[in-house]
Amino acid sequence: MKEQCRDENLEEIVALRHALHRHPELSGRENWTKAHLMAFITDRTDLEIVDKGTWFYALYMPEAENQRPIAFRADMDALPIDEAPTLPYASEVPGVSHRCGHDGHSAALAALAVAVSQRPQPFQRKIYLVFQPAEETGQGVPKTASSSGRA
Repeated sequence: MKEQCRDENLEEIVALRHALHRHPELSGRENWTKAHLMAFITDRTDLEIVDKGTWFYALYMPEAENQRPIAFRADMDALPIDEAPTLPYASEVPGVSHRCGHDGHSAALAALAVAVSQRPQPFQRKIYLVFQPAEETGQGVPKTASSSGRA
């Protein structure tokens, strides 16, 4: 049963990464990406989603907290670069692609959200999973860093 759950999770994460890859969005325009990631995490976990406008974080709140919080971050934006349509999940947006790997970063952080939520033994600390916009332009860091989880 445990292996079946892992296999299903892996298939869903790969499908998520492919969907993100097909729909790249430039810095500051990650609307579809953000909504898609939020829906993915909401549908598969019990983590709290905190929408901060152009970005969001998923929060694991332990019942008993005796350790300092920890945060993980992934970037969501793409680059203004054409992608040759050689992959079955190639970019469907002319002139924009995830040549930077941010689709993989975001899918990996979403996978961590699923893993944290499904862990049989609870963690003893808050876990922030931060999905940052506009990494390529540098405009997303100040937004996410200044809030640093303080809603």
